[in-house]
Parts: sequence; C-alpha cells; structure tokens
Amino acid sequence: MEKGGRRALGALRAEGIFVRESLRINGRGLLLGLVVGLLVGLWGGLFAQLLEWAAGVRNGTAWAIFCLPLAGLAVVWLYRRGGIKTAGGTDLIIQAARGEAPVSRVLAPVIFVATLLTHCFGGSAGREGAALQLGGSLAELVRKGVRMGEEFQDLAIMCGMSAGFSAVFGCPITAALFALEISCVGILPLGALFPCVVSSIAAGMVARELGVRAVNFYLTASTASPLFYGKVLVLAVACGLLSILVCYVFAGARTGLARLFPSPYLRVVVGSAGVILLTLVLGTKDYLGTGDTMIYAAIHDGQAAPADFAFKLLFTALTLGAGLKGGEIVPCFAMGAAFGCAAGPLLGLPGPYAGAVGMVALFCGVTNCPLSALVLAFEVFSFCNPGGFLVAVAASFLVSGYGGLYEKQKFAFSKQAEPAGLGREDRQEGEETF
Repeated sequence: MEKGGRRALGALRAEGIFVRESLRINGRGLLLGLVVGLLVGLWGGLFAQLLEWAAGVRNGTAWAIFCLPLAGLAVVWLYRRGGIKTAGGTDLIIQAARGEAPVSRVLAPVIFVATLLTHCFGGSAGREGAALQLGGSLAELVRKGVRMGEEFQDLAIMCGMSAGFSAVFGCPITAALFALEISCVGILPLGALFPCVVSSIAAGMVARELGVRAVNFYLTASTASPLFYGKVLVLAVACGLLSILVCYVFAGARTGLARLFPSPYLRVVVGSAGVILLTLVLGTKDYLGTGDTMIYAAIHDGQAAPADFAFKLLFTALTLGAGLKGGEIVPCFAMGAAFGCAAGPLLGLPGPYAGAVGMVALFCGVTNCPLSALVLAFEVFSFCNPGGFLVAVAASFLVSGYGGLYEKQKFAFSKQAEPAGLGREDRQEGEETF
C-alpha cells in the first residue's frame, strides 16, 4: 500500500513537472497567438468593411466594371514592384506554415490593396485568400518584431491564418482547424492548436466589434432516415465530382491564359475584358464579387438557377487566371450552394438544406479538409440534421481525388482504405510530409 502511494505521488510529481514545462515552453506561443489575433482581427475587420464598400461601388455604379483592366494593371504592377510571386498566392502561405518558404514583408499591404481593387471594379473572387495571406504576413511581422526565432515561423503563420479566416467569416472553430489541416492532409500539428484557438477567437471578437457580421443560417431538414441519407449521399458524390471539375477549370484557365499571353500586363487586360464582355452579354452583375448574394439566395430563399454554378465558375476562373486577386473558397461556397439548391429538389431534398450540403461538400472537395468542412457545417448551420452533413463530407472527400485548389498541399495518408494500408502510394521511402 505504501509502495502504491509513493508511485502515485511520483506520477503526480511528474505530471506537475510536465505542466510547468509546458507552460514555460508554450507561454511565448500563446502570447504570440493573442497578439497576432488582436492585430489581424483589427486589420481583418477593416478589410471586411472595405470589401462591403467596394461591393457598393461595383454594384451601385454603371462605370466601375469598365475600369477593371486598369485595376488589373495596378495589381500586376504592385506585385512586380513588391517582388512577390503572382502565381503563389495562398500556396506561399501553406509552404510557410510548413517552414519551407519565407513570407515577404510587403505581402500584407499588397494583397490588401490588390483584393480591394479586384472587388471594387468587378472581379469575381473571394476574400479568404487575401485573409489567409494577410494574416500570415502580419503574423510573420509580429514574430520578427518580437525577435522570436525561425523555429516559431510555422506557429506564427498558422496563428495568422486562423485569425484571418475568423476575422472575415466569423467562424472561429472552423478557422482554427482549417489553419492546422490545410498544409498536410491527414496530419494535425496539435501543438499549435491552443495558440491558433486563442488567435482565432481574439480576431473574431475584434472583427465583430468593428461590425463584421458572422455567417449563420437557420435551416429545417427532413427527418433523418435511410432514404434521406441516400439522397444526401447522391448529392455529395455529385459535389465531390464537381470539385474535380472546378479545380481543373481554375488550373486550366491560369495555365492557358499564361501560355496565350506571356506578358502579365497583357494577360490581366485580356482577362478583365473577358469578364466585362460576359457581364454585358448576360446583363447581370450577379456573378461578380464573392458570390455572397448567390449563397444567401440558395440557402435562405431556396432559389438558384441551374446554370448559376457554371457561370460563377467561369467568371471566377477568368478573374483569377488573369492575375486579379482575392480567393477561391467563397466562390466555391456560392457554386456549391447554387448547385445543391438546384439539384437537391430533384432528389426530394429541401432546396435550402440541399444548398447547405452542396456548399459544405464542394468546400471539402476543393480543399481536402474534411474536419474543417464538417465543423463549418455545424458552426454555420447550427447543427441542423448534422448526420446529413457528416455523410456529405465523408462522401465528397472520398470521391474528390488528390487534386485541390492548392498545389503545395500534401497528403500524409491515402483517401481510400486499401489492402496495402493507408499510406500514400506516391510517397517515396522516408519522405517527410510535414
């Protein structure tokens, strides 16, 4: 008995030492996450407010869209002047989060201005790419400013990414997980979890104080049953296959325009002119900007035209392929919501719920982030029939393949349960994935 008591005391003493050392080692990381969250929340909140102003200029004037080529020229000049790889985008931040590449000190102001120019004058792009890059760049400035070593670069970048995502979307749980999951599918660097959570919540609170609205919908859905799950499964598989098309179209537009027009200045003018021409032919500005109005119409009102997702894909691929800036995720939200809302009722699903399933399933397919997609569904749609979202995410992740929006993303495990095991077949012996 006495021996057991000494063993218990020894175990408690060891646990106490571990907790003390953990707090000592991770204290700087937690402080870094808090400072990054407050700073990025401030800039992210300002950024979101300016994007609303830019949308007002774009939609409230007849002349703004005709200035898109000039805005594109300014964007290309800014990137070339700053010495930033124009094709890198979020991939640069993903590499930095793995400690594989540095982050330019001028990335934050350049992506800030470039995205505002794109949105103000009619580009079809999202805001999350700018938010992730803005957050990562500002986090690096903080790390260097407080003289933390290079070993903290990956932590700083992940904190910045989670803060940026949270500031513009208002989804702090999703933001924290997305920053951990995006770099290497299948591996979560959980040592960064608490700092990312602190950074995400701090940024979200600051942004909300600045008037940025969180994204939330309240849905109703059919009672869960085998037939209901079967319908969701069919829709999710379709969205997973659609995600392959989306990624190929984005990559094809970027590569094709670069080959046809090697000069980035000529390329952005031609691409901008294409966006203007399509807008005039269709006679609507619905496919410009982020696609928030499409998401609202599909999920809140249950309204989407069958071709909405295709037009949004075309506009966004042309905008980003030309060299204008923003992001792909929110347009993918819009495409998925429109596709789900249009296709779901054909399967007997309510339009709004089907739109929500489509939005989450396509997000999962293009980012290869099933945990983030599932948490996004719970967080945005208030746990409405969560089993349906679970089926949708799992199915979309399975059929979407190994492509994605981000070329520098890595896979630690196979997506399929194979006889040889879950290890990725294309990994070399001893290759590190993170």
